Amino acid sequence: MEYKEKRKLILEVRQEKEKLDMHSAIGLFIKSRKLKNLTGNTTASYTQSLGKFYSFIEENDIGKINEIIVEDIQEFVQTRMDEGNSAPTVNKYIRSLRAFFNYLCSAGYLTENPMEPIDNLAEEKRILRTLSHEQVSVLLDVPNNSTPAGYRNYVFMLLILDTGLRLEEAITFGTEDVHWTERVIKVYGKGRKERLVPFSDVLAVHMREYLELRGETDHSVFFVNVDSQPLKRRTIQEEISDYGKLAGIKGVRVSCHTLRYTFARNYVLNGGDVVSLMRIMGHKSLHMAQLYTEMFQADISKQHGKYSPVSSMFN
Repeated sequence: MEYKEKRKLILEVRQEKEKLDMHSAIGLFIKSRKLKNLTGNTTASYTQSLGKFYSFIEENDIGKINEIIVEDIQEFVQTRMDEGNSAPTVNKYIRSLRAFFNYLCSAGYLTENPMEPIDNLAEEKRILRTLSHEQVSVLLDVPNNSTPAGYRNYVFMLLILDTGLRLEEAITFGTEDVHWTERVIKVYGKGRKERLVPFSDVLAVHMREYLELRGETDHSVFFVNVDSQPLKRRTIQEEISDYGKLAGIKGVRVSCHTLRYTFARNYVLNGGDVVSLMRIMGHKSLHMAQLYTEMFQADISKQHGKYSPVSSMFN
């Protein structure tokens, strides 16, 4: 085949690919994400975000992916903002669209990427709220440890306070993932990346006691409900939130995220370094180091009050 004919064929194939409709394109993208073995939550997030975008382009009579232009993306972002979506939420849509169009370009369905000029929105930096030692103590006193569900929840909260696991990681690891001798738990974090997370001897005692109480099941998931089925995220989220209300904790939302960041705060304040903390918690970017520093502002203020040069001159 002569080059001219070969080139003509390549352009024809490209033109046919670019006629792909949005619905089919989304289906191909979601399938590609599943083949990457991403978590169900990640795939669901892509589906939700692209579903919103699909509704938007339908309303504007856009049928094919090659008809989408930069201005369409900008208008979609503006509609999200006009509907009251926060900057972090809008950025979630932008990240999903960026992954979607990057896939279409790399797979040859598009030659131009309409996401290239689109930047994330600036987000306000917020101090991550954590629990004090007194609040943790009161919270851990709430569960009824004489009941299977109460003791399970008690151990679950201890686990996050001791390891900083994400909620999804804590409800999905199995009994075979706990390496008792090495004192580590194998978990799969974001992007299904495997890591080993250390845990303490104190937690090990409670985890073993919980396993005895849990008994044998048809599966290996560590935490189960009263029917011996894997513990649901909504169940444990609601119960921990209820414990916070019963404990009378004010000024901070009691959640699995709060327990995770309480672990981070205590780890650093007890002498742990930020780099090892990031590895334990499964972070990839040093950007989190700045967040942790800001999170400890109250402790920095106490230290300043104790060691202030001016205060020492007048005392």
